[in-house]
Amino acid sequence: MSNIEESIQKRLKVLEEQPKKQITISLKTEFINQLDIIARTLSKQSARSTSRNMIIEDAVEAYIQEAMQIFEEEGIPVETADPEYAFFDTVVFPAHEEGFRKAFLDEDKWYYVRMQKERIPHLKYIAIYVGAPVSKITHYAKIAQDGFEYNEDEKKYLIRFEGQAIELEHPVPLGEISAASTRAPRYTTLQKLLTAEEYRDLSLG
Repeated sequence: MSNIEESIQKRLKVLEEQPKKQITISLKTEFINQLDIIARTLSKQSARSTSRNMIIEDAVEAYIQEAMQIFEEEGIPVETADPEYAFFDTVVFPAHEEGFRKAFLDEDKWYYVRMQKERIPHLKYIAIYVGAPVSKITHYAKIAQDGFEYNEDEKKYLIRFEGQAIELEHPVPLGEISAASTRAPRYTTLQKLLTAEEYRDLSLG
């Protein structure tokens, strides 16, 4: 399922309330008319009021997640003004439950992932967001010293653990954000992971 498909499914089920900042954009008249059609359809199917602005928000969120995923996979440095960039010590990857149990829990490793080489020296922990029906982060693991092994054939990294995965005392559920937000790796801190009430709390902002 694509990011856009997941956003539509989420909009059909849950009305999200998040902090927002107003901006002004201009769209072609035909786009506005189509947005209104989609909004009316979603409103009827979900029995909740859906506006064209809500749909635009979902589309922008999906675009951002796709872009961040491409940047990560292609090794393109992300321009950021975040002063805590170098202090991310934990990375969260998305996965299906079967792969999570087989590799993360049973084999004490995770493979194969594309990452920016510059991030590796800062990372000490890895966690997995397990998709539906689990829809939460339940475990994390400490990355072994020299635990990143680059595979030339895959052009990706294998990550080995120091010991077994550790179950979180308080699992981190997705919450009321789109599952599209989990597609790209999420960089955070162990402290954030241990205290987060839902996925969006992993952000350092």
